[in-house]
Amino acid sequence: MLRIITEQNGDGYRLELHGHVTGDWVAVLERQWREIRDAAPSALVRVGLSNVVFIDADGEQLLRRMAQSGVTFDGAGVMNRYVIEKVSGGV
Repeated sequence: MLRIITEQNGDGYRLELHGHVTGDWVAVLERQWREIRDAAPSALVRVGLSNVVFIDADGEQLLRRMAQSGVTFDGAGVMNRYVIEKVSGGV
C-alpha cells in the first residue's frame, strides 16, 4: 500500500509518501506526479521518502525519471538515503 499526501505551497508541491513504492502503487505515484507536471509544468516538486518502507526496481526507475525531470527528494533512514543518492545520480 502507498499513501501519498500532496501539499501545494505557491508554485511548489510536496508529495509525502508512506508505505511501499512497489507494483501497482508505482503507477499511482506516476499518475499523481504527471498530473502535477501537466497542470503546472514549472512547479518545483519535492518528494519525502522518510515513511517509505520498501521500493522495488520499478519504483526506483520511476524515482530516477522523476529526478531527471527536476524532482528533488528527502528522507531519513539508510535505505531511503541510499535510494535518493542512487536515483539522483550520486551512486
